[in-house]
Amino acid sequence: MCGILGHLSSKAINKFEFEKDILKLQHRGPDDYGTFFDHGIALGHTRLSIIDLSNEGHQPMFSNCGNYIIIYNGEIYNFGEIKKELLIKGHVFNSNTDTEVILNGFLEYQEKIVFKLEGMFAFSIYNKITKQLFLARDRSGIKPLYYYKDSENFAYSSEIKTLKKYSSKVNLNSKILFLLLGYIPEPTTIYENIVMFPPGHYGYFKHNRLTIFEFDKYNFERKILRPYDEIVSNVKELFQKAIKKHLVSDANIGTFLSGGLDSSAITAVVAKYKTNPSTLSLIFDEKDFSEEYYQDLISDRYSTRHTKYLVNEGLFIDNLEKFFTLMEQPTIDGLNTYFISKAANDCGLATVLSGLGADEIFHGYPSFRDAKTLKFLSKIPYSLIKIFEYSSKYKKIELVNAENELAYYLPRRAIFSPKEIANILNIDKLEIYNLIVELYKSYNSSMINEIEDKISHFELNMYMKNQLLRDSDLFGMANSIEIRVPFLDKELVDYILKIEPKEKVGKFNKQILVDCLKNILPLEIINRKKKGFVLPYETWLRKNIGLFKINENIKNDFLTKNVSWSKFWSLIVLEQFK
Repeated sequence: MCGILGHLSSKAINKFEFEKDILKLQHRGPDDYGTFFDHGIALGHTRLSIIDLSNEGHQPMFSNCGNYIIIYNGEIYNFGEIKKELLIKGHVFNSNTDTEVILNGFLEYQEKIVFKLEGMFAFSIYNKITKQLFLARDRSGIKPLYYYKDSENFAYSSEIKTLKKYSSKVNLNSKILFLLLGYIPEPTTIYENIVMFPPGHYGYFKHNRLTIFEFDKYNFERKILRPYDEIVSNVKELFQKAIKKHLVSDANIGTFLSGGLDSSAITAVVAKYKTNPSTLSLIFDEKDFSEEYYQDLISDRYSTRHTKYLVNEGLFIDNLEKFFTLMEQPTIDGLNTYFISKAANDCGLATVLSGLGADEIFHGYPSFRDAKTLKFLSKIPYSLIKIFEYSSKYKKIELVNAENELAYYLPRRAIFSPKEIANILNIDKLEIYNLIVELYKSYNSSMINEIEDKISHFELNMYMKNQLLRDSDLFGMANSIEIRVPFLDKELVDYILKIEPKEKVGKFNKQILVDCLKNILPLEIINRKKKGFVLPYETWLRKNIGLFKINENIKNDFLTKNVSWSKFWSLIVLEQFK
């Protein structure tokens, strides 16, 4: 995994300043870095060596003809197959890197190479002859690609920190969206005019014009109409294949083990392919939050080399300032990823498998169960249910007025209600509802038939992409750790999304996944109630409330339990982005 930075300009580019900027990404690639400068263009790269640890993987990488230059961040799991195709077609390779496969693949197929890539990626290829730049980003948005454009400059990067010099003004709409969702949805960022390149798209930049095309997205149709046992068998085969692909690495690799179903499933299958695999877990002094018992069950069963990383109140407080510095833009999550990635780095690992993505495709979240109830409530005249607003538990019920199918989703997922946001930011509530309308335009689900699939669409494209994946990349790479997500394997996801929603419902949460793995997982893992992976925030915040510079009335509301810890934490986070 790596960091990339590019700058095209109609003016001379300051090499010294660009070199300083690329070194801001050194945590993403501590093993090597390189730059390329030509008239009106600068390209930079920092490398975390995962595939082919030799110097042959140095970037920016040039084609054999010398006319094309690539900078790339990601992992392509089927690069070996593509390389064989290209060798037959006469291409010459100087390394065993997936980078060179993408570069030669572009020479052979041009933009159509993106249809062949299976993995996570954000990259650019510059044509020195035509002065044209090609960019692409993976379907799920696992790898970030931010950019800024004005009349003289086009700059793009793996992280916002290298683009802030172009635009550092905080966007009010982004603050509204953060208070609503707990994250800022793409393409918006917290800063005006810095945006995210869309996932599942490629683009060309030339003559100060960026043209973008879609090449892939999640597809829920046509439905698979096969016997249930056959579906389970197929999912099991695809899942095992996905794990095997995601284990390709020339660097040390491990697994995050929370003790839940998803991480236990990954660990169980990894153990089929690797003897004594490395696993990592967070543990806490607060026993209500510790999942140590379940972590030990899996570790003992599969003889893993297990590392337990104790996160306590002192460590939480000591790391807050650094965590906020790394954050780049507001999120209410990410601290767990920061700590577990820190543990992985301490253990000498370079890449780790995560269970992220399973709840979104197997319908594991409560949002799937609540959608039909919220749909029913959205049809009732709001005047009849408005009284629930006055209960702290049901304040977000007003979001049944949200745009179209977001009314079935936002009441379950929102942090603050529109009324609360209006009071916090001293704005008209209409501004918030207008923004929700625009949000729906970006995440429209009208072409999806089943309500559960609509929720899956929102979970994948909103919550997972904008919070879970973004935080995993940012806080993993802050510790020089590449986080891989096998549940988002293209073949696996394409198959599961086309399974009828009714087949995903059963006695257990994520029934299909349970039936795939019931013979290799302990019953205690299968039978346990779903538990979100959270830190003991509330306890730690209450004990250290004096450390936070925030409105005293809000502090009192939190201490008297009139405000939840997640709302209080959200306001602390937002204070970092004035």
